[in-house]
Amino acid sequence: MASFDFPTEGGAFFEPESGSEARDAHFEAALLRAQYRSLARLGPYVHSVVILATVALCAAPQQKSTFLGGFILPAALVVVSLFRLIFWLKARDRVERETLDVIRREVRAAGVLGPALAIALSLMAAVSTTQGGVPQFSLALVAVWVAIAACAFCLDALASAARVAIIASTAPLIVAFLTGGAAMTIWLAALLIVASCFVVREAFRMFAEVVRSRFTIAEQQRAAEDARRAAMTIALTDYLTGLPNRRCFQSLLADRIRTGRESAAPFAVGLVDLDGFKPINDSHGHPVGDEVLRQVADRLAKAMDGRGCAARMGGDEFAILCDGIGARDETIALGEEIQAMFATPFVVETLDISVSSACGFALFPSSASEPDELVRLADAALYRAKTLGRGGVAVFDAPGRATRPSIRPKV
Repeated sequence: MASFDFPTEGGAFFEPESGSEARDAHFEAALLRAQYRSLARLGPYVHSVVILATVALCAAPQQKSTFLGGFILPAALVVVSLFRLIFWLKARDRVERETLDVIRREVRAAGVLGPALAIALSLMAAVSTTQGGVPQFSLALVAVWVAIAACAFCLDALASAARVAIIASTAPLIVAFLTGGAAMTIWLAALLIVASCFVVREAFRMFAEVVRSRFTIAEQQRAAEDARRAAMTIALTDYLTGLPNRRCFQSLLADRIRTGRESAAPFAVGLVDLDGFKPINDSHGHPVGDEVLRQVADRLAKAMDGRGCAARMGGDEFAILCDGIGARDETIALGEEIQAMFATPFVVETLDISVSSACGFALFPSSASEPDELVRLADAALYRAKTLGRGGVAVFDAPGRATRPSIRPKV
């Protein structure tokens, strides 16, 4: 059966319900895009913190500077972080357009690079500040840990990467504090351990749950919307033929009139009533009659495909809307085209069943410009066509000709 568009808001189409695997795949895609969106928003802050902390450590007065801590690590940290900062700033403009493959690759890269930068910054601080005084040494390491914690919080979208950044980068700092040889550094090491445990334990558990909650709510809203649209489909569809029903036809006609008033485009409203359908039910039973109605609906829908629509008004009466028909002769030709469709018998099981029809038409805007009036005039034309015998066609082509319709019986 040919499909048709329901006059529903938004123009959305129905989708089949997804299984558990499809829902998991949708959630994975939603989580990846949310992670990428979060990284694009917070990534520049991560790398800005790394750059500033690196420059601050390099600018601090030091008694001794190693080649590792004084040149290689700072240069690598600044270059990599500057490159990634620019990358994430550019990524902000294409977050919603990026493909999932690219998003997956960048999320994985961030999950590796973020902890690596934090560990490198921690090693640099531990190596380059060991020769300073206890206050300077302690303050520098605490400041670096705060910078690392800030980076980890920016990686909240990647909980495992954030935990790795805190755990692995805190270890060198704790070692540096414990070997500092002063009571203050030992207490600071204990403080760092407790703070790190708190951050690891409590801070990185919520992102995926929040995304899942939002995804679940969206799924529930989608299911409710699908149920509403399914109910509307049932309400607007003829259960036997799958065509629009009378209620839907009235809505389609009202929409077509609104469009026609704006564009001045004419169209025809037609009512088609089957001749001699009751004897089919009486002789062969209702299942055969139902199949004949389905085949009639299919032929009408195909005839209107691309230029209008067909609907079942009830019983053995159908309706059509046909665009671009504005003159009497065009309408008569359309009626004869419909009559020709009935020339081929309907095959039901082993039966060849011949059915004819009567057609009545009204024209927009020449016959009428209101939905109810167009249907009334088409119904009056249908009544007149039936008086001509089997295969009659009648047209109301002007408002003042209701009692004298234009008629051409089928030869």
